[in-house]
Amino acid sequence: APAAPRPPGHIRNLTKERCDARDTSRQPPFASPLPTVTGPSIPSNMRARSLVVSFALWTGVTVTSSSTPVPLIVDTDIGGGGCKDVDDVAALCMAHALADNGEADLLAVLQNTSPQPCAGVIGVINTYYGRPDLPIGAYKGTDLDPDASYLEYVDDLVANFPSTVKNASQVPDSVAVYRQALVDADDHSVAISSIGLLTNLKALLMSEADDISPLSGYDLVAQKVKTLAVMGGKYPSSSDGSECNFCGCAWASASDAATAAAATAYVVENMPPQVTVLYSGFEIGIEVQSGGTLSTCASVDNPCRRAFEDYEGGENLSRFSWDPLSTLAAVRGVEGASCELSGDDGINTADAATGNNAWVSGAPTNQTYLYLTDATAAGNSIDELRE
Repeated sequence: APAAPRPPGHIRNLTKERCDARDTSRQPPFASPLPTVTGPSIPSNMRARSLVVSFALWTGVTVTSSSTPVPLIVDTDIGGGGCKDVDDVAALCMAHALADNGEADLLAVLQNTSPQPCAGVIGVINTYYGRPDLPIGAYKGTDLDPDASYLEYVDDLVANFPSTVKNASQVPDSVAVYRQALVDADDHSVAISSIGLLTNLKALLMSEADDISPLSGYDLVAQKVKTLAVMGGKYPSSSDGSECNFCGCAWASASDAATAAAATAYVVENMPPQVTVLYSGFEIGIEVQSGGTLSTCASVDNPCRRAFEDYEGGENLSRFSWDPLSTLAAVRGVEGASCELSGDDGINTADAATGNNAWVSGAPTNQTYLYLTDATAAGNSIDELRE
């Protein structure tokens, strides 16, 4: 069965009272003039970045946090396409907060869907957090509908918050941004949070040597990427229906869903064995509520708050936390996201026609999927990074 649209699931967030007595004002850090963006060229501020987190092995794969900033790339559908939601905004705002804390070093943010204005939301959030020059890329393949639908908050944020980037025509192809960010990074250092379709990752893995690097995309990923945290699939299987990021089919045309499912199968099958792959399934993110504190803890000029209130239709309402939970695991490690490893050795598999996935038990590999240990603690960790 195809994936149903993600359920509404908002609730009154019972932890919001902790912010009631606090001064929640924030001066957005965009006082200096913003640079002009004229077209899709590779941003000039990409640079070599420092070595990151170390991972220990335990009967397969485990992840621990580090005091060294984690070089992080966020690959998001950001409110558009077949699985449009607001939890991508939550994840990206949280990623910026982790960078503010010195826990992450944001290298780039990439849009893996086709609606043009969604890249503008990335620009708005980057600008709000004082990183207007952070490289942005967008999927430029012709196999997704450029007129695919997107959520109301996208137009609201793009129209009413500062950003020189308003749409995907102003940013380069994600593959070029990916390749440049990886070339500039230390070997075996980068964490990627994949919180949407796997279109960009498929295109990256299939890319050939170019003037950015003599390496193929596959070899570049093998050399530079340490961890890939994927919000996608259900575990141990999606026998009750495909998970949306893997099938891209909840609000998509048949052709767009076919593109998404094929990308899923390709990435699942072709990720280099040098890369630790952490799968965060539908079944754990749906247990974690976050975001309800934004209406109390964040100022009215915070685009993350505005996106949540637009999506939920009111204040102090939380949302399921699929994408921020996976992003948190990419940076703080499995335990830092209030999760643990499944302990089920083997590999993930995905059907290229439907996006359905199934875990095949076997010998230890570079892959694992996560169990949730404490939903309340996970939600609190996410909220504390967005207040």
